[in-house]
Amino acid sequence: MLNISERLRELRVKFGYTQSQIAKLLNIDRSTYAYYETGKTHPDIASLMVLTKIYNISFDEFLGDEAAPKAVSDRHFVKDYVRGNKNSSHIYDLSPTEKDLVGAYRTCSEDEQKELLNLAFSLIEGHGDSLHAH
Repeated sequence: MLNISERLRELRVKFGYTQSQIAKLLNIDRSTYAYYETGKTHPDIASLMVLTKIYNISFDEFLGDEAAPKAVSDRHFVKDYVRGNKNSSHIYDLSPTEKDLVGAYRTCSEDEQKELLNLAFSLIEGHGDSLHAH
């Protein structure tokens, strides 16, 4: 089983984030996050909960060893999980700015997420209007 510092680094690398990006989403200094990954300090529970949202995994999955299947009764889930298809969001294909946006979105409450989406759609509609005006 991985310890927390190893798990933090593993997930960050797997999802293609930099330490600076994760630190920004946690509202901490990069050096503080680096200490989490080296085991010099440990994140508090609130930070761990934010990280589970960023990586779109449960708290149990976050703390567990990813090589161990979680739900033997669900064969399809286990097969995808072991093959590495657990998270199909493909966040590693995104630009750094897009990763920041996805991470920030995932850390918001449901109401805040709806508000962000409404803002994004209103911005898109505004761009469409300005394009048609020319």
